[in-house]
Amino acid sequence: MKLSNQLFTKLSQLLKYFSIDYIEYPNRFAFACPIHGGDNTEGCTIFTDGNTAKGNWNCWTNHCEEDFSRNLFGFVRGVLSNKRASTVSIIDTINFCLEFLDLDISELDLLQDVESNNAIKLLDIFNREPEREPPKVDREVILDTIQIPAEYYINRGYTTDILTKFDIGLCDKKNKPMSGRVVVPIYDEGYNYIGCIGRSCYENMQPKWLHSKGFRKSSYLYGLNMAKEKILETATAVLVEGQGDVWRMHEAGVENTVGIFGASLSDDQLVLLEQSGALSLVILTDYDDAGHRAAEQIMKKCGRRFNYYRPNISEKDVGDMSVEQIKTEILEELQGVL
Repeated sequence: MKLSNQLFTKLSQLLKYFSIDYIEYPNRFAFACPIHGGDNTEGCTIFTDGNTAKGNWNCWTNHCEEDFSRNLFGFVRGVLSNKRASTVSIIDTINFCLEFLDLDISELDLLQDVESNNAIKLLDIFNREPEREPPKVDREVILDTIQIPAEYYINRGYTTDILTKFDIGLCDKKNKPMSGRVVVPIYDEGYNYIGCIGRSCYENMQPKWLHSKGFRKSSYLYGLNMAKEKILETATAVLVEGQGDVWRMHEAGVENTVGIFGASLSDDQLVLLEQSGALSLVILTDYDDAGHRAAEQIMKKCGRRFNYYRPNISEKDVGDMSVEQIKTEILEELQGVL
């Protein structure tokens, strides 16, 4: 059972529920667009006939369907976002539709309700989980293998407390894949160890960064295990590029920070953000041309799922900022958000 099809069977009731005055034609309903607040009574159309158009909608004046998808599920999400003055998540939209239709989620085929385009790629998010394998190594084994905290990062200005919090240590055992490297363990959102990244301590050691075998960085957000409760509390997630950036933000008390392992956001990472409860994203990719482009691409990929913030900072990289700089340049500008 497709959710949009069920909404179509109650189209008149749906429009009345949202207090939308409409004109009924043989093949369409016409009304002022309730998503951007238009006043043209023919500015928005839901088609009621046709093999391909039936149930789809168009905002002729502002093309709001490009932000929310052309089916009725996207229409409902757009109207809810307007009424609540912030972008409503896919999950919240599904819950609204289930209540309005008096249905149970088990009765629906959710995967058919969002178009596969660049603006909305996501209705598989609600039931989809990023692929996870059972943990092969307990965290306690990791802690016994490395010397925490890593002096390498203490010498680079990170505190002992933060390195201990994130289990950052030197692998000084011989004949190990990470021997002679500072190890950054990676945990999933459930605190299961799934791999690690090793940083060489010596100039002649190559490669500089070494990922453990089988670790797929695109499937995880670094630090989500630490950040998830604060993200739920604040409804805001802070995105940074690297692990060191996450540590520095935590030192400044910004514990809803996660790292994306680079400058691009993957589909799985977007799933995790959508499921985290975040309604707003603070994007702190590097403040150079590449980092600004990365921020724009992240916003484009996420569409209108979130509210976006990108404060002005004096350094290229948040990892290069002092705790005091973060507090004065980021926290003061984002009071009420973080």
